[in-house]
Amino acid sequence: MIDLRFSVVIPVHNKARHVAASLTSALQQSRSPEEIIIIDDASTDDSASIISQFQDPSIRVLFRDTPGPGGYAARNLGIAEANGNWIAFLDADDIWHPSHLADIAAAIQKAPQAGCVATRYEHVFEAHREPSKMIDALASFEGRAADFQQSLNIWVQSGECPIWTSAAAFRRDVLEQVGPFPAGKAVRGGDKDMWLRALARAPFTYVPKVSAEFHRDTDNKVSKMTHPDTIPIMVETARDMMDKVGGEERILLRKLINQQIGLYARFSFKSGTISRQFARNLCMPEGVGLFVMIETLRLMPAAMRQSIYRAVKGA
Repeated sequence: MIDLRFSVVIPVHNKARHVAASLTSALQQSRSPEEIIIIDDASTDDSASIISQFQDPSIRVLFRDTPGPGGYAARNLGIAEANGNWIAFLDADDIWHPSHLADIAAAIQKAPQAGCVATRYEHVFEAHREPSKMIDALASFEGRAADFQQSLNIWVQSGECPIWTSAAAFRRDVLEQVGPFPAGKAVRGGDKDMWLRALARAPFTYVPKVSAEFHRDTDNKVSKMTHPDTIPIMVETARDMMDKVGGEERILLRKLINQQIGLYARFSFKSGTISRQFARNLCMPEGVGLFVMIETLRLMPAAMRQSIYRAVKGA
C-alpha cells in the first residue's frame, strides 16, 4: 500500500496581506494533509499574528531568527521537521484549489514509481489570468512516469521547468537524498536547482488539471526585488551531472544550461549592465547564436537597451 501522508511546508516572510488566504486553501483540501508546517522566517510585519489566529490541530508553526532569501532555509527546516511521506510546498502568497492534494494523490496511485509530482497551475496577474504552458510532451505523462532524460526533454522543449514550487510534491526520501535547497548560495533560482536534482533521482509524473494559483503581483516578492546578474546556480549542478552521464542526457543538459543562461540574460535586458559571465558560461558550439545576442546586448548602451525594452513591452 502506498504511503500518502502529506506534509505541507509553507515558508513565510512578511506576507501579512496574503498568508491567511494561502493557509486557508491548505486547510480546505478535500484530502486533508497530515500536517501543515509554517515557518515564520523572521517576519517583521503582522504575519505571525495572523497565523496565530488559526487554531487547527494540523498546524505547526516554526520560527527562524534570520530571514533566508528565497525561503530556502525555511523550506529545509520544514522538510527536516516533516512527519509525512510526501512533502507538498506552498508559498505564502499562492493558493491551492480544494482538490490539489487529492489530484496529486491520484497521480501517485497511477504512477507509484514516481518520486516527483507536479500539477498545472494558473498565473494570476492584477488584471488577467493565464494557465501555465503545457506542451504535448508534458501532458503525455499524465498517469505514467518520466525518467530523467524524458523530464529534461520536456524542460528543454517547453523552455520552462515542468515543476513550479507551489504546484508540486516530492517523496520525502527523494528530497533527503538529493540534499537541501541552496540556502546561502543563491538569492533566486534555487528552486530549479532542487528540482533538477530531484528529477535526476526519481521519476516524474504530471497532472494536467489546473489546481494551484501563482500570484504574480504580491508583496515582498523575491523575483521583483532581486536582479539576476549572476549565473543561475543550477548551471553548476547541470555541469556536474554532465560528467556522470552521456549520450542524449548530456546533450539535453548542455541545451538546458544555455537556455537558463539566456533566460537570465533576458531578465537583465532592461538593467544598466549585463554580466560578462552569461556569454562566457554558455556551452559551445550550441550556444554560438545566443553568445552573439548576449554580447550584442551587453555592448549596447543601456539607454538604447531600455528604450527597446519599453517599446517591446508596450507592443
